[in-house]
Amino acid sequence: MAHVHRLRHRGLRVLYQQFPGPLTSIALSVRAGARFDGRFPGIAHMAEHMLFQGTASLDQVALNRRAAELGGEHNADTGYENISLTFEVFNEDVPDALGLLAEQFYRSQVSEERFRKERRVVMDEIRGRMDDPLERLHSRAWGRFFRGSLSHPVWGSMQSLRLMRASDVAAFIRRHLTHPRSVLAVVGGIPLGEVREALRRHFDAGAPGSEPPVPRALFAPSGVLRLRGGGGQAYLTKMMAVAPVPRQLIAVGLALDLVGADPDSRLFQEIRERLGLGYDVAASLDWGGNWAVAMVSASAARGAVHRLQRAVEETCTRAADDGFAPDELLRARKKLRYRYASLAESRFDRALALAEGTLSGFPLPEEAERMVSQMPAAEIEAAWRSVLRGRTLTAVLAD
Repeated sequence: MAHVHRLRHRGLRVLYQQFPGPLTSIALSVRAGARFDGRFPGIAHMAEHMLFQGTASLDQVALNRRAAELGGEHNADTGYENISLTFEVFNEDVPDALGLLAEQFYRSQVSEERFRKERRVVMDEIRGRMDDPLERLHSRAWGRFFRGSLSHPVWGSMQSLRLMRASDVAAFIRRHLTHPRSVLAVVGGIPLGEVREALRRHFDAGAPGSEPPVPRALFAPSGVLRLRGGGGQAYLTKMMAVAPVPRQLIAVGLALDLVGADPDSRLFQEIRERLGLGYDVAASLDWGGNWAVAMVSASAARGAVHRLQRAVEETCTRAADDGFAPDELLRARKKLRYRYASLAESRFDRALALAEGTLSGFPLPEEAERMVSQMPAAEIEAAWRSVLRGRTLTAVLAD
């Protein structure tokens, strides 16, 4: 894999990596996600939507037509940590693509008319999410597990959106879309010299400075949350706090592969194959600056909810007590190495990983892969025991 060049342009962190081929992927990530919402939960997500609703020189139609003229994939996403703008285009169109991203970054406008229209779109999105029982359970569990800046859904709430004004979103964009908060990653066939020239042309409106402090991540005490609903189905999510340092995250990720949702994993085999309780089994690991959480979830028929909860708890505890067999660890390492290898094969995923990983302090993918291959079994087992001993929440949705 080619060397990652790290540049600074007027305080903007820039990463460039050569990736042979006709395309280049661009990711512009800004530390302005939902944990920075403040008194308007959901305002970061709303700001992401408004970045596509027009700028000082391009209205909504012109902006999206310009993106289509470049022929690439032009999108954005908001999480708890970041708003990320992405663009994948032919190498010869990278300077113009960077120009369009700069237009959105520096000069987005938030008119009352466009804001009211887009707010209705987001409200409709929220209603759709809340109609999904698993999404509803996850949202309520997340809000109970965390306190403070992480305790609300990324999309906010109906009440917050109704109180929000166009001027609030415009102020959020001005305050947060700055060079010290941002990382630009460019991965593809465009030469480095052309990237430097495009930066000089398009990204000169920002200024250096110090990155502002990040709101604290606060956890609630351990416990059990029981909700009613779900119809004929019962849903369970178990959340576990993880120390947000790279080695611990990687160790827990390896353990989660063994305990979690793949067909060879213990939970899958216990819930689907041995007990025949349900179809859906899932596992994930989410993290950001100074927080991380591991999650396992499963579903079963309404009458089997107690058996489902017992199966999840006993499977997780048995893994902590007994550890992992050498053949299990070999499979987990290979699966995780495969994911990193797949990441290396995708310029789009790599650009996003470089930008977001730099903001969160996570190692480069090849550094993480080395950790996976060299990590002792005892460290992986200790990491899993530590998450079960730490803050946990088991949330159940059933009639």
